[in-house]
Amino acid sequence: MQLSGGSTYIISLPKNWIEELKIRVGDNVTIVKNSNKSLTLIPNKRDNQTEKSTAIIPSNQKDSGDTIKRKIIAAYLAGYKTIKIKTKGVRIPPEHSKSVRELVRTTMIGTEIVESSSEIMSIQILTRLPELSFDTALKRMYLMANNMVIEAIESLAESDIIHADEVISMDDEVDRFGLYMRRNLVLAIENERILQDMVLRKPSECLGYRTIVSRIERVADHAGLIAKRVKFIEEKIDQKIIDKIKKLSEKSLKVFEESITSVQENNFEKGEKVAEMVSQVVEEEKQIMSKIKETEKNVSIIRFVLEDLRRIAEYSGDIAEVAIDENIQSIISEE
Repeated sequence: MQLSGGSTYIISLPKNWIEELKIRVGDNVTIVKNSNKSLTLIPNKRDNQTEKSTAIIPSNQKDSGDTIKRKIIAAYLAGYKTIKIKTKGVRIPPEHSKSVRELVRTTMIGTEIVESSSEIMSIQILTRLPELSFDTALKRMYLMANNMVIEAIESLAESDIIHADEVISMDDEVDRFGLYMRRNLVLAIENERILQDMVLRKPSECLGYRTIVSRIERVADHAGLIAKRVKFIEEKIDQKIIDKIKKLSEKSLKVFEESITSVQENNFEKGEKVAEMVSQVVEEEKQIMSKIKETEKNVSIIRFVLEDLRRIAEYSGDIAEVAIDENIQSIISEE
């Protein structure tokens, strides 16, 4: 570090760094001060390239359709703007082509197949990054999962298979949104500008938020499981038991709501309160479970549903732990 003219500091950069980044004399660069007190040097000609350009995935006859799906999702999460599935002189297997189209249609937000031939398929990611602050995106995903639980319990109470099927289909939307959010988090870790646009305070928050996204997906999965159990009900469940299930679901969803609030408000104390609420739900689930007779009709379904509701509360506890871990500094002092 050198001082020039009494007010300007100068630092030299290694030649091999400059050559690797392809910066030339006269190019403009931007220096960004990061939240962790580091500095990021950004060549201005690359400012608009917040995403990696193209990933080429080889299509092998030995690969299954699910293998191709996993590779595409991995490239999507890695932040590539274009993903190409390509063979070497042979036709793309029909199973691969079908899997790619299904994946784009049902799983990946803002994607489109822009090229399709016998040897190559190109997927373009069209969404701008980021389109939502993380708090806004988190709230939307939470509401989707929360509504799934409410409607799953309603379909259970009414033994309504059609309603239950609608709830099951909602799980795909939650998964799509979760995948989109995880992609943004990966890019935010690598790019301070995206981090700021998403209104996140520091890169380490991305790790905690990734946990939160996965837990919300699990809550939605359990809502889907409750809905799937409806078709196995032999006859309507006793109203007294339904009332207990509804009461437990309300408590589980209250824990879920408070866990999200503790994260959005960066509230350590509220996160601690959620941890205590989880214990109450677990204890109540045990009490209800112990009073269910083996001779009760639909006993297996009832017990599975109670377990689903307990797991929803426990996943909410995991979310609250992120609020606790990220905000511990608010209640401690340092010597």
